[in-house]
Amino acid sequence: MKSERAKLGMSAKEVASSIGVHENALLRWEEGTAEPLGGNLISLAKFYGVSPEYLLEQTTSPHAKVVAHK
Repeated sequence: MKSERAKLGMSAKEVASSIGVHENALLRWEEGTAEPLGGNLISLAKFYGVSPEYLLEQTTSPHAKVVAHK
């Protein structure tokens, strides 16, 4: 996640403000000590223009979606 923010040249505070979360939450997500859930995950993915799966490191392709097999 931090690399996506770096690509935009934005501070954590700027990104957090843009998606409506506290800067500390964003920093915890970037550090891997917490994960964005639900609407926050979707908002962050849309903001960065990548898939939620990419942000959660479930795929290496920014626009790929993970398909669960039954």
